[in-house]
Amino acid sequence: MCTCACSQKAQVPQVIFDTDLGGDIDDVLALEMVLNYHYGGQINLLGITLSKANPMAVQFLDGYLRFSGFCDNIPIGWVYNGVSPEEFYYLRPSLAASYKGKALLPYKKGVETTVPEGWKLLRKLLASAPDNSVELLSVGMLTNISRLIESGPDEYSRLNGIDLVADKVHCLHLMNGMFGENPFPESNTITDLPASRTVFEQWPGKLVTSGWEIGNMIPYPHESIENDFGEYGSHPLTVAYCNWGQMPYDRPTWDLTTVYEALEPKQNLFSYSEPGTIILDELGITHFSPSPEGKHKYIILDEDKKEEAIAALVKQVTKRQPLKM
Repeated sequence: MCTCACSQKAQVPQVIFDTDLGGDIDDVLALEMVLNYHYGGQINLLGITLSKANPMAVQFLDGYLRFSGFCDNIPIGWVYNGVSPEEFYYLRPSLAASYKGKALLPYKKGVETTVPEGWKLLRKLLASAPDNSVELLSVGMLTNISRLIESGPDEYSRLNGIDLVADKVHCLHLMNGMFGENPFPESNTITDLPASRTVFEQWPGKLVTSGWEIGNMIPYPHESIENDFGEYGSHPLTVAYCNWGQMPYDRPTWDLTTVYEALEPKQNLFSYSEPGTIILDELGITHFSPSPEGKHKYIILDEDKKEEAIAALVKQVTKRQPLKM
């Protein structure tokens, strides 16, 4: 029996991935997972939108896609005038890295080229998708998703944002909120709190979120970074990881849990809360009210499944063989 909170679909899922790549390192691990699902034919990745408002995030993503062999096949959108322009740790050194005399991230796109606004690309991709077919994954600030919801009719669709997502999106999967003991304002929630509140209040369909406590239970083992991606310096994931923090360290897998839950329809690692409604207070703390009519759920991980969860995430992150350059 399928355990996915959003009912199983027979066809290959149509997927859009929204990420704040350039912040925490788990975004790079989650990106590798999504690309592996696409490479293996388990999903059709329609596009990627960036909610990190640093221009180098576009260069990093474009270079990572080209390194991975996808070139211009996957459209990119960016959050112009977003709320989080900070550079943090791994964007610049990763873009400057080389291996055997070649740039590790051979990017061609930047915000000075023809990269569309994230919400605009979302409208374009959704408008051309079959009804109720898209799994929309967002693992960062909800700026792009909020702007999509608030958008009006345009050249892509006569529908406003609410009606467009109601027609096209099967389920919205988030890494957002905190549902454990002593909840606090989670980073993705409060970095753009107005956007988060808009999404939780106005999203018209199914919504499943992975709270902070889930990824925090599952540390990604540094041994995988050291051993599973070929010679050090030959893969941008390891270069980014080693620039984010001082090795050896095991980083929580916040964003990875959302990807796994969304794209493994037969997964049995996570269970789900009962249906209900998630409300964000003025501080950004999540409050869940159970209700049979509710369209929101959050995922749950039993303590005795932690090691199994670590193994499953590592398997998906490392699924492809290292590329030879």
